Amino acid sequence: MSERARLRFSLFILDGIGLELAFFVVFFLRFRTGLFVNPVHFYATELIFPSLVLWMYWVLVGAFFSLYRFDPEQGRSEIASYVFQTTAAGILVLFIVTFEYSDPLPRSRAILLSYWGLTYLALAGDRVFLLTLIKALRRRGIGLSRTLLVGTGLRARELLAHVKRFPEFGFHLIGVASEKGDGPKTWESLPVIGEARDLAQLRARCSFDAVLFALDPAEEAMLPDLVRSLSSQSPRVFVPADQYPILLGSVRPQWIYGHPLMAIHPEVLSVGERALKRAVDIIASLTLLVLSFPIWLLLCALIPLDSRGPVFYIQNRVGKGGRIFSLVKFRSMVKNAEAKTGPAMAQTNDIRVTRLGRFLRKTHLDEIPQFLNVLVGHMSLVGPRPERPEFVDRFRQEIPLYERRLNVKPGVTGWAHIHQGYAASVEEIAVRLRHDLYYIEKQSLLLDLQILLMTLLVVLRGEGR
Repeated sequence: MSERARLRFSLFILDGIGLELAFFVVFFLRFRTGLFVNPVHFYATELIFPSLVLWMYWVLVGAFFSLYRFDPEQGRSEIASYVFQTTAAGILVLFIVTFEYSDPLPRSRAILLSYWGLTYLALAGDRVFLLTLIKALRRRGIGLSRTLLVGTGLRARELLAHVKRFPEFGFHLIGVASEKGDGPKTWESLPVIGEARDLAQLRARCSFDAVLFALDPAEEAMLPDLVRSLSSQSPRVFVPADQYPILLGSVRPQWIYGHPLMAIHPEVLSVGERALKRAVDIIASLTLLVLSFPIWLLLCALIPLDSRGPVFYIQNRVGKGGRIFSLVKFRSMVKNAEAKTGPAMAQTNDIRVTRLGRFLRKTHLDEIPQFLNVLVGHMSLVGPRPERPEFVDRFRQEIPLYERRLNVKPGVTGWAHIHQGYAASVEEIAVRLRHDLYYIEKQSLLLDLQILLMTLLVVLRGEGR
């Protein structure tokens, strides 16, 4: 079990204890203090099952709001903020479910507010307790991540001083990777275990959990290739905040007590969040396929009448992990549209698009068959748009961090899709990558819901092309 998995499991247990305590404290206030009229007398043992149901309810709410994406580098104010948002949304649902039209604000609402307060204290307290415990253990050398420092210049010395000064950040430096291979065998009392250009081999040999990049400006041109070499590995990667624009990304900074680093996480969603996301994909795609059946029948008749050729357009795309799958769409171009040009990106006012195809693209109806890809697991409802293998091979060479798009399933819609639409050049692909990396680092079920709602507005406004 990984460190993050252990943290999430610990939170699950602590939350269970805290939520049960909150429930039964509220029960005591409601039925044992005499402050409220008690038309029905309950025994505590009768409420064990309802309390467990509410526990699971809060677990689902927490998963939806990424409450179990606990990071030991978070600050207490950040924890307090997102726990407040989560519990506020959860209690609002309970308020609506128990709403009484005849008396919407009875005295029992004070009990609900009390339950909210106690739930907030339980969930926030669990996280602050765990955060405090982890930092205390780290100061004693327990639970540190085996970390490789890349760089031997001034910036590396400054970062090394910060890491040594603040052990609670959790780094145990096992060695240094130098920019050049002709340097000394030790640097600042740390062993030089190899060259930076051999990071992938060093990981297999030394088994480190995190990498701190600290390249001076003269060597920062190496950064994209070095980060790319770790794309198939799973360590946590940190780069200086001022050098992150080189990688065309935009994620949150991690501060080592005054030393800003950008964290590049290998995996964001937990196992439970991925399972819930997959369940939503299956239910939603099945529902949409059934509801769109009349449209299928209509388009199966109209497409061949408008332009000779098949109804569906099937094309190879690259999915999660670089796996190739067959993307299905309603045909919106003339038959054999790329016979003369070869693979080409989508263009505004593309002459290859048929009359009916323009309408299909404008309304996004051509993408309805992609819900079949979602149903079988090739795609998700939300994620980076899948690219063709020919373009992926090119973009991997030309755009740093492009392979990080392949860490998640592609989507029917996504953060980049609603903000930029289709990309028609390598320059636009680089811009879209920034949006994709933002989604990859910030992805959550709540963000997915936001993207789906924004996509609905895009469809209703007919902004496809």
